[in-house]
Amino acid sequence: MIPRTLGKNLNRLRVNAGLTQERLAEKSEISLRYLQQLEAGQRNPSIPTLVRLHRTLSCAYDDLFRGL
Repeated sequence: MIPRTLGKNLNRLRVNAGLTQERLAEKSEISLRYLQQLEAGQRNPSIPTLVRLHRTLSCAYDDLFRGL
């Protein structure tokens, strides 16, 4: 449940920021495949990855964890 909810939040924030998966992965310095797995709820992100995504998306951590 946690990876799925986090993935949905990540997808929503990415779309709202007007970024493609490719661009977010590039700007966050993570692989496209890893980002796809995160959004699909198939992987749990590491703390450093969460920090990179938070900074790239310019969002509050609460936005990433909403509903968890």
